[in-house]
Amino acid sequence: MNEKLISVAMCTYNGGKYLKEQLDSIINQTYKNIEIIICDDGSTDNTIEIIKTYSKKYSFIKLFQNETNLGFVKNFEKSISLCEGDYIALADQDDIWKVNKLEAFLCEIGDNLLIYSDAIIMDGEGTISNNELIRPKGNLVKGRCNKAFLFTNCVSGNTLMFKNELIKDILPIPEKITYHDIWIAFVASSLGTITFTQEALTYYRRYAEQITSTREKNYKSFIDRFQTKKASNLKSAKDIIDNLSIFETLEYLDKDIKLIIKESLIHFNDFSNSYFNYKLFKILKKYKDEVFAIKKDKKRLKYIRRISYGLKAHIISLFTI
Repeated sequence: MNEKLISVAMCTYNGGKYLKEQLDSIINQTYKNIEIIICDDGSTDNTIEIIKTYSKKYSFIKLFQNETNLGFVKNFEKSISLCEGDYIALADQDDIWKVNKLEAFLCEIGDNLLIYSDAIIMDGEGTISNNELIRPKGNLVKGRCNKAFLFTNCVSGNTLMFKNELIKDILPIPEKITYHDIWIAFVASSLGTITFTQEALTYYRRYAEQITSTREKNYKSFIDRFQTKKASNLKSAKDIIDNLSIFETLEYLDKDIKLIIKESLIHFNDFSNSYFNYKLFKILKKYKDEVFAIKKDKKRLKYIRRISYGLKAHIISLFTI
């Protein structure tokens, strides 16, 4: 097993504050046959200095500096394209990995194209919580489960590793995809199977402003609340259209998922004018255990209704809450 090279694709941008902790956690992995490919997207802090110091000490760390800012999705595309390993694991610049992460992935990936884990949330100061990113509020999924990624995602990019053979199918990462991780998970679970480890193997750094934005709704007035909710719903609809339009182009999808995508696109392309799409509701209800596998059983019907609502129904709901 030690003959297998694992490439760690990392992207950096002004990450000097936490970068050393992350690099140390990767370097100190129990599995040693690794290379670390770092693509920097134009950092102006001490990020480059830190990486160069590490690369002088560790020859398996390779730095590539972008001439122009690519953005994090295209920067990950570049980093993945430079990997030479049998397996590729993605790394953010500010997390911390458990020491056995790569060894566990390699032992458990088996015939699957991709493996991932949950992540343990820590704050900006590195205080580790008892909360995981997905569980227990949601589920992790495995197998040939591409329907689960149509509207939601449980495969965070900083927690996954995939086989090199998947590169040809995921690159280039489509321009309009919302996030690289949902694209990788969808393709992997369409072409083959994915799996996960029961143990959460990444400490995910969540900042105070992220927590505040998800918990507090600081609306100045009802009009402010109305405009904010409307903008949020329209953006969500656009993101769904972008993702599904890209998924729809893949030739190897089965007829069931093609039907779900087709009817969903009809609905969301008319999202601004509609109240409720009963046809889509019936289709989603038929496949609810696959499409909403990431959601807990008791909440699946709620999400089916929410997806089937048009903008007008969402607006009306503001007056009934």
